[in-house]
Amino acid sequence: MNLFFQNIRKAKSFEEKKEFTRAFNLYSESERYTADIPSRIKIKSKMAWCQHSVGNPRETESQFQELLEKYSEHPLSITLYSKYLIKLKKFKSARIQLKKGIQLFPNYLEFYLILASLLKSMDRSEESIETLKEALSRESLTKGKGIRISDIWSELGSLFFYRNDYNSALACFKKSRSLSSENEFFHFDMLSQCYLELDDPENALKAIESFIIYQGDVSPEILIILSRAKCRLGFIEEASQHLIQAYSYEDSLQLKGHEMIDFAPLLRNGFFTTLENIEWEDE
Repeated sequence: MNLFFQNIRKAKSFEEKKEFTRAFNLYSESERYTADIPSRIKIKSKMAWCQHSVGNPRETESQFQELLEKYSEHPLSITLYSKYLIKLKKFKSARIQLKKGIQLFPNYLEFYLILASLLKSMDRSEESIETLKEALSRESLTKGKGIRISDIWSELGSLFFYRNDYNSALACFKKSRSLSSENEFFHFDMLSQCYLELDDPENALKAIESFIIYQGDVSPEILIILSRAKCRLGFIEEASQHLIQAYSYEDSLQLKGHEMIDFAPLLRNGFFTTLENIEWEDE
């Protein structure tokens, strides 16, 4: 093993032991043993974090500024600095850096994803949606490590879903699903709920059954969606059994107000009077 990897391994070990000064010194030394630019950028970022960990914010900022100036032509420098700012909850500064990054490197996927996530956490979902739309409009967008275009469509779908824009959410989820294999699509639950909201219980049932097949998840929330679809399709006895199974997890059941529409047949036949702890959430 060469000196570079030896030093990096030792430095990480010192970090885990919270010996940040020793880790800093080893990271600094390891810079001499690699000419790889991304590796140098990551090392500089690690050095900055070591300074942060010993309570030296001024030197931390100095390290990151040096990183930005020295590697201004590489988007990774802005990525790591933005993540640092987000960690410190300096969201406005992080947003400025990410938007600057997009201007300088318009085809760099990770900027769009980080910015969209940041805007979502800031309750600026409309801007988050526009950011993802811009990313999808870039034909030469770089592929992020472990990130697929289908993931971007799924994230966009979830943003529309939580804004109650079920038509747009459905279109995005269907696009995501078309770009991935069935076992790689992880949003069958929200897809099913979109179909329910758009009065298509048959496809809602197919979607939630696919969720159970590929994810193996039979949580109370999933069973409630399954029961809603079955109830809408007239399978009243099966719907009630799914709710009983959901109830059995904690001897209680939490249902949303708008779900009463789906469960109207069960309300009429007195099913809910047989369960003691039912809570209808206001929306």
